[in-house]
Amino acid sequence: MIPLLMFAIFRFMKLFNVAYHFSDIRAFYNVALHIPDKELENYTWREIVLKVLEAQKVQHMCIHKLDLTELDIYQRILRTKNYLIALVNKSVLPTHFNIPFLGDVIYFSHGMKYNINFLLFWGPWSPFENNWHLKPEYKQPGKRLELAKSMGKTISWVALVNLLLSPVILTWQLIYKLCDNAQMVKNEPSVLSIRMWSLYSKLYLRHFNELDHELSARLSRAYVPAAKYLQSFAAPVSVIIAKNTMFFTSAIMVPILVLTIYDDSILSIEHMITIFTGLSMLFVICRNLVDDDKEIVCQESLMTAVLSEVHYLPDSWVGKAHTQQVNNQFSQVFPFKANYLLSELISPLVTPFILFFWLRPRALEIVDFYRNYTAEVAGVGDVCAFSMMNLRKNGNPAWRSPGPSSPETPTAKLPQVDQAEDGKVEMSLLSFSVRNPTWDPVDLEAKEFVDEIIAKTRQNYPSTGESVINPSLCHNVVGSTLHIAELPSCLLGLNQSTRLLHKEGLTGRPNQINSSSLMCSSIFTTSEYLTSVEVNQSALLLHSIHRRKLEERGNYPCTSVSQSVLNTNAQERTPLLKPGARII
Repeated sequence: MIPLLMFAIFRFMKLFNVAYHFSDIRAFYNVALHIPDKELENYTWREIVLKVLEAQKVQHMCIHKLDLTELDIYQRILRTKNYLIALVNKSVLPTHFNIPFLGDVIYFSHGMKYNINFLLFWGPWSPFENNWHLKPEYKQPGKRLELAKSMGKTISWVALVNLLLSPVILTWQLIYKLCDNAQMVKNEPSVLSIRMWSLYSKLYLRHFNELDHELSARLSRAYVPAAKYLQSFAAPVSVIIAKNTMFFTSAIMVPILVLTIYDDSILSIEHMITIFTGLSMLFVICRNLVDDDKEIVCQESLMTAVLSEVHYLPDSWVGKAHTQQVNNQFSQVFPFKANYLLSELISPLVTPFILFFWLRPRALEIVDFYRNYTAEVAGVGDVCAFSMMNLRKNGNPAWRSPGPSSPETPTAKLPQVDQAEDGKVEMSLLSFSVRNPTWDPVDLEAKEFVDEIIAKTRQNYPSTGESVINPSLCHNVVGSTLHIAELPSCLLGLNQSTRLLHKEGLTGRPNQINSSSLMCSSIFTTSEYLTSVEVNQSALLLHSIHRRKLEERGNYPCTSVSQSVLNTNAQERTPLLKPGARII
């Protein structure tokens, strides 16, 4: 009873705090942007951004510069999230673990995220002196060892506190998850067998300068092909177990139900209702694990459809989407809800050990990360350097095709340690530019890159105008992106035109994933629909360019991923920062 009372008090305090901050936000919209409450829900985010830019010209809310840009607004809102995205991108945070008998496991819980935010962003011992600036000593190379030692001690103390409070936190987690999911599971037990994007995937797949609702829209569109891809793999052992479990539960439930119809006093037997309810839930869960009408689909095509939405997938998966290894790895970033709940419940027990044994040894790497990857922007403060989306400083030449007049770009000579992994800067720049068409990159190289990719996209793929009139033509967006040598084996026997016509989608019919799933919430928002299509087409084009670059270097054959790809990936994941690393 006492834990429940404490939980209710905490929720009430949190509600009061949120309402207090929302009142400030409401005042800003009403007074500064002149948007009344009843009209707010009718505005798009793009319209809000334009109103903020106009308000700056009149009210000078930011005194450090005359005009604001879209990038200034995004960086102000997403300061800590951009840092987190970069920390995951450069493999600084411990997210991958090799567990005996389980192999490689990806683990990143909300409890772990809360501790990292406390240690690295808003806690009293964090590197930030306020919400805008790093502490000056973190920008001085001579104090890196001292700061790393201090951070290591802080992490140790936080890990110890987590360990001592783990029983309390575990009890809290149980109560919270019970209150949050009990009614939903009771009404629809099959909800535990649906899939959801993991917390790690929401950092790994997120662009720099991408807001929550923009990320959610992308992941929502990718849900159907991702779920279809994982469902396409046969799981005979689990299916057999589920079918037998259904048989035995039915054998118990049916007599109880028949006897209840004959004499309802059966329900008065102790625990009878509880037993019947539990068996019913178990039956429904097992029923969702059995797919009697499993469709024959092409996993490579489905993975390409997923890639067109999420924009990031490891190079080692190219040509291997049909393998169990890729299936297992993908299921960790797109797990069952039951697996997600289990990982959150064990978080209080494992987080202290992750903090002490995995995060604490990386204290020096974290200190170097802040020093080397922090840029100061007037009117915004200290931000992650990668969020500036400067190709000249942080781009990766393996994700860009050189122009005809300049076969070698200055970025090609950039040290690997300064480059973002997986084409994150290039993808983020392209996505941000298309979502904010009035934004003009300061970096000339970035502007030329965006113009070139958009021009190639419109040249290589069906016109977006035609796609709106006839959405079924959008299957070429996915189909025409793959090289002939990279096509899935199920399509290799066909000529090129027939391959595109027979490209398998979610149900074995011509792929229409980019017509229906990309349509925005309103059929009247044609410009937003075109934007989504162009971004997805461009993302596939960038991956095509990247694969050609690797092939030109002789890193892997056209048809599959060899060991040389793994070697290349290992070389790209060089030690993050060394004592003599360049300071931005």
